[in-house]
Amino acid sequence: MDYTRKQNNMNMTEDKSEHAVLLARFEQEDAVYLNQFAAVYGLVGERLQMPRLLHSLGVAQTAAGLALAFGGDAAKAYLAGLCHDIAKELPREQQLALVKRSKLAQDEGVLAHKVLWHAPAGSVLLADLAAVHPELDDAVQNACLWHTLGKPAMTRLEEIVFIADLIEPGRDFPDLPAIRQAAAQSLTAGVAACMYGAIHFLEMEGRYIHPLAYEGYNYYKNKLNESN
Repeated sequence: MDYTRKQNNMNMTEDKSEHAVLLARFEQEDAVYLNQFAAVYGLVGERLQMPRLLHSLGVAQTAAGLALAFGGDAAKAYLAGLCHDIAKELPREQQLALVKRSKLAQDEGVLAHKVLWHAPAGSVLLADLAAVHPELDDAVQNACLWHTLGKPAMTRLEEIVFIADLIEPGRDFPDLPAIRQAAAQSLTAGVAACMYGAIHFLEMEGRYIHPLAYEGYNYYKNKLNESN
């Protein structure tokens, strides 16, 4: 999803001192998780520029909080959130090569739209890294795979990372308060709100919307209605 962070988007340069303050805050608040996953944090950090790394730390922190609230594994949620954009800044040709090894290798909608490449590319990169870092298991890989498109009937971890990517503290867009409120109610409500917001944003921008976005939204909307 392509929403902006506070006061900037991912392609603009922020003040380096502000970056340093934010990074120090994350590293202090999340020291337990970052010590547990120190090697993976290093792998993520060497692949991402500071604005994207701060976003990833925000997603990780938010994912852990959602897991604690809704009965998930907080450490695994933190790890998956930390890794979700690991391939985002790879050169396009490297992303595409990884996509062609992914579960979405035959998906024409994904192949035709570069903005969708980083999620399947990241899942394959994590699978490769799992040979040395077994904590990057199938569940973490799949959370990375689906964090952009979403789909019907995601796992709890996939739902958590999908929501966290949109509502992390650095995000800032008009519908965000309502989406955060929905996410505080349940994962189902949070996913439905995130999917609706993403579809609405893409429609307003006149941009491509993958069929899975509609399928996922209809699934979670119906699931939410059935639970009410």
